Amino acid sequence: MKQKASHSPAMQALPKWKFRLTSTCALCSILAAVNASAQGSAEQGFRLMAAGSAGNCVVCHSMPGASGPASTFAPALHQVGARYSPQELRQWVTDARLIKPATLMPPFGTTQGTNSPMLAQPLLSAEDIGHVVAALQTLR
Repeated sequence: MKQKASHSPAMQALPKWKFRLTSTCALCSILAAVNASAQGSAEQGFRLMAAGSAGNCVVCHSMPGASGPASTFAPALHQVGARYSPQELRQWVTDARLIKPATLMPPFGTTQGTNSPMLAQPLLSAEDIGHVVAALQTLR
């Protein structure tokens, strides 16, 4: 026999439609908070993209405002914020292999499927990737 989910006494006292509305509003609040925390600082993102110990994107990609010689190894990042949604940019940075399996771009947000046993954790945290995505979104 299936047991019904137990809710708090306050929720049990609400009519079914009000409970659903309350639950939906709570879910929307949680999603909005997650979305806000997923957005990062573009300034911090540009620092990560130029840092040799972090993203180091400028080694392969040319990027507006980057100092030093422009790389031609990988596609330029000019206008990338206009070409891709924030979700697509996040996927490119996290694990580009899921978009383009033959890519040479390393997965910055996962160690899954990598051959390097030295990596105990991803190169960039989810927060760092949020910063990089915020920076990429400004390149329009």
